[in-house]
Amino acid sequence: MTQDKNGEPSRIPRSVARTVALSHLSGRAVDWGIPDWRDWLGRCLAQEIGQRRLFPWLAVCFGIGVSLFFQAEEPSLWAPLGALAVCGASAMWLRHNLFALVLSVGLAAVFAGFAAGIIRTRTVAAPVLTRIVIAPVTGFIESVEEREQGRRILLRVASLQGIGEAARPRLVRVSVRKGEALSAGEFVAGTVRLLPPPEPAWPGGYDFARDAYYKGIGAVGSFTGTVRRIEPAAPPDWRLWLAARVDEARNALTRRIAASIGGAAGGVGAALVTGKRGLIGEATSDVLRAAGIYHIVK
Repeated sequence: MTQDKNGEPSRIPRSVARTVALSHLSGRAVDWGIPDWRDWLGRCLAQEIGQRRLFPWLAVCFGIGVSLFFQAEEPSLWAPLGALAVCGASAMWLRHNLFALVLSVGLAAVFAGFAAGIIRTRTVAAPVLTRIVIAPVTGFIESVEEREQGRRILLRVASLQGIGEAARPRLVRVSVRKGEALSAGEFVAGTVRLLPPPEPAWPGGYDFARDAYYKGIGAVGSFTGTVRRIEPAAPPDWRLWLAARVDEARNALTRRIAASIGGAAGGVGAALVTGKRGLIGEATSDVLRAAGIYHIVK
């Protein structure tokens, strides 16, 4: 330690102290106290394998791939399929290295989810209305949902006046007033007011338009007058016939459960079993939405 002219200890400048300290540390590695991520990852991997919880992570990786697909702008299919093939081959080649095997399989699941999103989107692609339309319509009823204020039907459109076949939605979801006794499988005609499926009400909110797109629904609205049953030009195909029979069975079961339980709980109980939410009152629906559990009855 240095001393000043009066014999008192003097303070060493900070720059000099830093230089001296670094010169002493230059010959050995500095321990920053940061754990080795490879050891940590290895311990986590060993724990997952020991508790047989590694396989469910494939679903997580697959979901990550689907989420990444929704962030992409019109991605091509060949890229994720090619990456999936490369990861699959790497997993086979590196199967004796546990870490490399797990990494390859996980990445393969991510690319598989991405490719599945592309394939699903292209499979369900159908025209969607871009403006309000009020016009006569004909079509087969695919499903009926009973509600307190009427019924909501899913209509497979056969004709929509003023809309060409290329721009005509394949399915529309429309409401009918109370008293209209309609059943799945019937061919009906009437005048409808159709709107494009609504977009999210706020950023990050429920996207009904996206949900409707993947269900093949290209418009929503209501009948503006009487709904007439008419004879179709051709009988329905076996898929529509089967869907109608299944829908009738679901509606019958929904009514029976709701009647057995009774009250607001009856509508909720029926929806949990059959997925038909029409008998849930608006007040109960608001409570379920506020609690953040409305999705359990969808």
